[in-house]
Amino acid sequence: MNLLKANWEGKVGQTVGAKWKNLSTIRTYTKPSNPNTSDQQRVRSVFAQMTTFVALFADQIKYLSALNTSGQSVRNAIIQANKDQIMGGSFDKATLIISKGGLQKVSGESAEQVAGKVTVTWDNPTATNFTENAKLVAVMVQPTSGLVEVAEADAKAGTLTGKITFATGSVDIYVYYLDKRGSNKVASISDHLSVTVD
Repeated sequence: MNLLKANWEGKVGQTVGAKWKNLSTIRTYTKPSNPNTSDQQRVRSVFAQMTTFVALFADQIKYLSALNTSGQSVRNAIIQANKDQIMGGSFDKATLIISKGGLQKVSGESAEQVAGKVTVTWDNPTATNFTENAKLVAVMVQPTSGLVEVAEADAKAGTLTGKITFATGSVDIYVYYLDKRGSNKVASISDHLSVTVD
């Protein structure tokens, strides 16, 4: 019921003021149900794991993302892009999507490390819809040490070497193409690689 001409948001006594379909409304407060079932616990656990992992690099790819972020952060856009994984109850870094779009997917990609520095190689894109602004973006994440590097190179360069020296352990690498066309950005779906630093 639309009772107010001004905005009122929040709880007062047993009533709650809120916006609904752009109308100011008042409703009776109802305590949310929280049965805390095993399914809910599993979904919450996956959500927490994914949020913690994505938070390591989401801010660093803020300007290197073509995800629809209208009204939300890049981290939330990535979480939304992976809602099927959350609802499935299993967090898998190898299938995590951090970029998606209509550009050709990166092909022939591989990664190796020398003295803790990661080098990514890939085949030159064959699609004709790439501009001279097209980049390959590599997001390298080592959750155990908290080290993150976001590197970019010309999409047709075929190789990229990071500058950060990673600690001993596994490094997850996400690669995707990003093409800036004026104020618009288009990207490819991300692909996952992994290397182990000795």
